[in-house]
Amino acid sequence: MHKGCLRKVGLWTCLVVIAWGLGLAETAHAQKVGVVDLQAVLDQSVRGRAAKDRLRDLGDKLQQEIKSKLEFKRQKEEELQKLQTEFRSQKDLLTEQARAAKDEDYRRRARELKRFIDDTNRFTEDATQEFREREIRETQNLLLSVRKVVQEIGEREGYNLVLEGNENTAVVLYFNKAIDITPKIVQRFDQTPADQILATPPATHSGKKR
Repeated sequence: MHKGCLRKVGLWTCLVVIAWGLGLAETAHAQKVGVVDLQAVLDQSVRGRAAKDRLRDLGDKLQQEIKSKLEFKRQKEEELQKLQTEFRSQKDLLTEQARAAKDEDYRRRARELKRFIDDTNRFTEDATQEFREREIRETQNLLLSVRKVVQEIGEREGYNLVLEGNENTAVVLYFNKAIDITPKIVQRFDQTPADQILATPPATHSGKKR
């Protein structure tokens, strides 16, 4: 049954059918199951789009600042290269004092450029890490808010099970505690010896009524 289900209706639909088969029908009232695509909520909701716009603007600003620093670095490197070329071409024409002065000027500019490059590398690393952390934080906060809304609607509208799902995945977001069979599983698990659990093969469904 499970293989045919997977082929015809997809993974998450199959999981819903399996859940029904495991005992949802034991509850007194009709079962109500819903599916929520969280990514679609983030993409289509006003709050989700606003958060994406904020992150995009922040990312664009960061990229522009990094680009500006890299352009400054390129200009300074060209200046140093030009200065070194001029020094080599004029070296024999300069006095010893002039050569020493130009050499010191070159070394000073090289040190300044190295400090700038080091600062730029640290800025890029720190800013990128901060951006990623903010992106994760904002996404987590949004998902937490959406989950609370799902739970509220699940309780108010009488859903027994709400899955986070699309064509490929299914994750439980909310379930009515009335369908929680965990206590039964715990009791049965404690009553069954470990060697018996390991030795007993999974039950097969023959299609006959018990």
